[in-house]
Amino acid sequence: MTRKRTTLALLAAALLILPACGQYDGVHDEFEAAGGENPGLGGEDATGTEGTADGTDGTGTTGTDDGNTDEDAASGGGGNDNGDAGNGDTTGVTADTITIGIHAPLTGAAPLKQESFETGKDLYWQYGNGGGPVEIHGRTVETVFADDQYRPSTARQVCQTMAEEQKAFALIGAGGTDQIQACAQYAAGENVPYLSTGVTETGMGSLDTYFAASMTYKQQVPILADYIKNELGVTDASKVAAVVTNTPNFDDAADGFTDAFDGAEVFRPDKNERGSSAAGNLCTGTVKNYDVVFVLTSPTFYLEMAAASGCRPQYVGVGVSMGLDQVASTGCSAASSTEGARFFNPTPAFADANEYDPDFLAAADAAGITPDDVTWMMWGQSKVLHQMLDKAGEDLDRGAFLDAVAGSSFSTGVFPDLNYKNGPFGATQVSVLRNVCDGGGHYETDFAFVNSF
Repeated sequence: MTRKRTTLALLAAALLILPACGQYDGVHDEFEAAGGENPGLGGEDATGTEGTADGTDGTGTTGTDDGNTDEDAASGGGGNDNGDAGNGDTTGVTADTITIGIHAPLTGAAPLKQESFETGKDLYWQYGNGGGPVEIHGRTVETVFADDQYRPSTARQVCQTMAEEQKAFALIGAGGTDQIQACAQYAAGENVPYLSTGVTETGMGSLDTYFAASMTYKQQVPILADYIKNELGVTDASKVAAVVTNTPNFDDAADGFTDAFDGAEVFRPDKNERGSSAAGNLCTGTVKNYDVVFVLTSPTFYLEMAAASGCRPQYVGVGVSMGLDQVASTGCSAASSTEGARFFNPTPAFADANEYDPDFLAAADAAGITPDDVTWMMWGQSKVLHQMLDKAGEDLDRGAFLDAVAGSSFSTGVFPDLNYKNGPFGATQVSVLRNVCDGGGHYETDFAFVNSF
């Protein structure tokens, strides 16, 4: 990973030397001069596009998006009607172990750091029981991992390999909307339980084996609109804009935001556009065209846009990857262009982790690792899965797991509270992180586990 760290450092340095006022020119040129690679901050694949967010699998084959979203959730999709699907299927379960498969993008514009992920995926299971292994009805959890390369076709392939060849009992998606969608649809076809952070609802609501462990984009945007109005004090829709990548998987979020903030301007940049191209929409020189800008793009697009915008609007957003400290620190390196940005996140900020779960830092100390926000997120998701597996009972099989989770509630104190009574989109809370540039740039928690403003 030395090359990726070097590239990130070069990008940060290149952004830092940009002019401190007016319209920032040449951001992409500086990016290319820094090595021409995405620095691991995400959303775009190795070809410079944002993956195949149109629902294709990367080879031109359309995914099985049946278009059922609101209807699916209302009818109790996502595991509420499993019948006997998977009952008796003990793949990945022995008398002593449970095997879990995890996929994440570590190459091809990865938003996750490999060394953090490789320690984070096992930290809870190996050290979460007072410094020792976690046991669930006498079994410990073993993980297998695959790099999905930020490509839906690869995600489907590696999920199939983990489930069928490596005998994973359940699968977890750690990041990437299109990759999560592709793997979730594969898993549903094979009756394999699948858990991920909440992303799009498109093509997901009718999947009987899928559960979102945090709020989807569509669920978050009405709360975000209220946050802008009630916490930031901006009620005039003409002062609010949204920059949302033009992909069908973000349509539900874009539509939800305009429904909640009627009259707000919406820009839908193409997947292959650079962030600097959007800066002219936000600023006239150093004058703000909008007071608040909702961003739902790749982190790289956001960082380039922020660095190229001389007027410094208030950035806000939803999701997961924008809340990584790596995004905050890179934005701060570019003349503090992201200072004060607020993003919703499944967990409170890593800087405040000890306040919400002291066992996390104690486990990291026992493991002899230096934790970060990636390991913190993995810790929280593992705690969710632990509660689900525990509820499924000693006689564990896939059907028992799905039946136990559907309609049930879970609370970890790290991830949001979950209630799957009405379908797979069961999260009810978000935390609000604020970008602080002191000390090199990181996020701090403004609000933890809230559901309204």
